[in-house]
Amino acid sequence: MHNEFVTKFWQQAYEKLPSGVRGQYLSQLKAAERWELAIGDVIEVWARAKSAVSRALHTPRAKRA
Repeated sequence: MHNEFVTKFWQQAYEKLPSGVRGQYLSQLKAAERWELAIGDVIEVWARAKSAVSRALHTPRAKRA
């Protein structure tokens, strides 16, 4: 497993750990980053689907005279 993180936050969190324990927590930090990215993707897909359904079901209101 390599030490490269996708997000700057998790890279900085890893670097702030004492060098003696970095190896112990690398897998947990990588897993946390993967969870964060996956949850972000789910939220984005949900928002796009909700928007698409909303546009598909939208009926314009009749103008009042």
